[in-house]
Amino acid sequence: MDQKEKIIEHYFQLSDIASKNDNALNQIINLFANNAIVKGANGIISNNHEAIVKFFKDFFKDNKELHHICHVFIKDNKYEAEWAVAGRKMSGKIFALHGFDIYKFNDQNKITFLQVKTAK
Repeated sequence: MDQKEKIIEHYFQLSDIASKNDNALNQIINLFANNAIVKGANGIISNNHEAIVKFFKDFFKDNKELHHICHVFIKDNKYEAEWAVAGRKMSGKIFALHGFDIYKFNDQNKITFLQVKTAK
């Protein structure tokens, strides 16, 4: 497993605790380059540091509990992750999703692009 694959796995590990842990949330934000682009499964596109911070703060504020499993792989020279998550919204609603992420990195191993897609 190379460094970028480890970063993606760490991202998912942090995502499981970031709803209750500000340090984990800040670590997630620090995985991203200042000029990164995040395309959320909800259609929100965050294309600067402030927007990415807001995206993740809002996401983890809306979710009380998350449990991810993921498989990270390289396909067509792109880093991808297939994932599943079970969670509980702050409202108490329980949900489960399955999806795929696409990642791009810069030379400093910071994420410059993340696209999240949920499976149909």
